[in-house]
Amino acid sequence: MRDALLATLSAIVGPRWVKSRAPELVAYDADGLPGYRALPTLAVFPGTRDEVVAVVRALATAGVSFVPRGAGTGLSGGALADDIVLLGLNRLTQILHVDPVNRIAVVEPGVVNAKLSRAVAKHGLQYAPDPSSQSVCTIGGNVAENAGGPHCLKYG
Repeated sequence: MRDALLATLSAIVGPRWVKSRAPELVAYDADGLPGYRALPTLAVFPGTRDEVVAVVRALATAGVSFVPRGAGTGLSGGALADDIVLLGLNRLTQILHVDPVNRIAVVEPGVVNAKLSRAVAKHGLQYAPDPSSQSVCTIGGNVAENAGGPHCLKYG
């Protein structure tokens, strides 16, 4: 089954974006939480929304669990689990739309926190979560982990 899933995922995102060998997967067995490790079975890195949808459908059809991962800077182990497929979202890095009137930004999950902060600052706005990993952490991870920081204390 693993070989069939590997072939299916490779057909969706391209073989370059599917990691299956232990030396490749070790890079994804930890996040910022010291002392906890969990090795995924596979890691797949879609580059578009449509690829994400196709990958998730393929995993659901195969009955395989997955965990999404951004930059891996979290401190809770939230993107770690044994025997799952890691769904890497770090290729999805576009800020799609900033609407300063309605104070809405539509972004892909791999957008780096500091990049969004700079983009909305041009409109006199700010993205309040500012964890210490702000220069490398991603919006998807911020949402998944309920990230905060000093600005959240002041601005909510």
